[in-house]
Amino acid sequence: MGTDFNVKPIGTPVANLIKPAPEAARTAVQTDLPPDKSVTATESSSATTTGSNYRPPPPATDQYARSMFVDRAAAQIVFVTIDKATNLVVSQYPEESKLRARAYLRAQESAKQEVRPLETDRSA
Repeated sequence: MGTDFNVKPIGTPVANLIKPAPEAARTAVQTDLPPDKSVTATESSSATTTGSNYRPPPPATDQYARSMFVDRAAAQIVFVTIDKATNLVVSQYPEESKLRARAYLRAQESAKQEVRPLETDRSA
């Protein structure tokens, strides 16, 4: 049996290690707000866990066309819903800002790899 652990019989008291609060916590400013200044959560079920930009998908009618394409700069498949009457994008996943951010990060990563010199062993 290894010696890297201790086995204690049932019923023996365990020492409680109470650490004092850090200095920053003891000297912190009180954050309790009076009721007229505080914000409480609403009880409606309209809040979702998918984010504040969540829009429910448009109803499935002949008014909308759904399509997908590949954004090569971001290397991402994009799903769009287009209004047939106005040819405007009703919804898009992932959002345009996410695609731009991903394309930017991919460009930065490829620039790093291009700058790195190749180490070749030239001795024979």
